[in-house]
Amino acid sequence: MILLPVQSESKRTLRPSVQREREGFTLLEILLVLVILAAMISLGLPAIFSSLKGHRLKVSAEQIQTEFMRARVDAMESGRIRMFRFQPETGNFAVAPFIRSSDELENNLAGTSQGVGISNLVLESAEQEKVNDTLEEGIVFVSNNVEIDMRSYELAQEQGGDLEISGWSSPVLFYPDGTTSDAVIYLRSESGTILTVKLRGLTGIARIVEPELTDAGE
Repeated sequence: MILLPVQSESKRTLRPSVQREREGFTLLEILLVLVILAAMISLGLPAIFSSLKGHRLKVSAEQIQTEFMRARVDAMESGRIRMFRFQPETGNFAVAPFIRSSDELENNLAGTSQGVGISNLVLESAEQEKVNDTLEEGIVFVSNNVEIDMRSYELAQEQGGDLEISGWSSPVLFYPDGTTSDAVIYLRSESGTILTVKLRGLTGIARIVEPELTDAGE
């Protein structure tokens, strides 16, 4: 008969205890892991926020690009000039029909004028067609550079010599023949990054570009 060695009770109870200790984590190890995770997150958050701000800036520039295209099409379809304005250091902008003396003449011929000056019908129609909107959160208009041509000069003279409105930028004009003002719009994010939308007057095409150093300083 072969006798097998019998393990003592103390040895049988020690093995599971040692195995459980090896499988678990100490409080110090858990705290160390949490510290490492917190450090990684803190290092990554600025990059995430910067990327988000950059995305909002690009989306806002694309929004203006789309509004320019829409204003140009509306001017061509309606036969009336459209104008784009914004409030500096805010994200507010508006696109509306340009009201001129010929609009009142048309209403006189139609028998809808209500006295001297622009009629209420013209004003109400223009107000209904007006578009008010806002850029993405944290994005603002800095300034614009609108080139004055002969047509805009004549329109200004017709309006009493000025197209400016207090608190608003110089208007960007969209004509019924498909041409527009030559203009540059400057947008800025919370981080100070600037992006520009350049509008080519002859073709009416708007493109988004990084500002040149000379332009950014203006």
